Amino acid sequence: MNRNGRTVIGRGGSILLRKNQKRPLPTFEILFENRYVIRGELYPGLAPNTVGAFIHLANSGFYDGAVTIGGDKNAMLEIDHPTEKAPFCIDGEMPLNDCKSNVGKLSFGGLCMYHPNGCYSTRSRFMIVLQNTKRSINMLSADYTFFGQMLEGTRFAMLLSRFCWNKYKQEPVYHKILSIRVDTHGFEYPFQSLPVPENYP
Repeated sequence: MNRNGRTVIGRGGSILLRKNQKRPLPTFEILFENRYVIRGELYPGLAPNTVGAFIHLANSGFYDGAVTIGGDKNAMLEIDHPTEKAPFCIDGEMPLNDCKSNVGKLSFGGLCMYHPNGCYSTRSRFMIVLQNTKRSINMLSADYTFFGQMLEGTRFAMLLSRFCWNKYKQEPVYHKILSIRVDTHGFEYPFQSLPVPENYP
């Protein structure tokens, strides 16, 4: 945030003016088993359907017991529930669905909703982007739905991304999450769900 109360999103210079918002942005908190916390805000103006679905999953307790299911060193951190699957899918605001509203606005610390290759819908798995290079950011922005931004816990997220794979045992290292909650400040964020496609991973 700069002196004028503005949050700058992405390298493209897109600016969200908090002082002109009709309502406060929903804020999220990811609480890990070791009591470390990652906090940030969501952008319903950019991705209303994705934000609404994420809020529903988080505040219904779906992510309680979630884990970091993958990650690349200094690149990204992926989060989902290890055994449960969201009972629905959504059409994400991504280029595959001819949605250009948030293309180019992704930056370091951005939240992206994951979708399998060739799928036009998303479910519950999401990523925290830890990439700094413009090329990598642009590649992710062209493929995934950007819907939020990490504001606190950056150093912890970077540390987790370095320890998501045991190179000696050649197996993933899971870091457990106690809960993910979103403060909507009393506002509702509806979304449109879809049936889960057959053979959806």
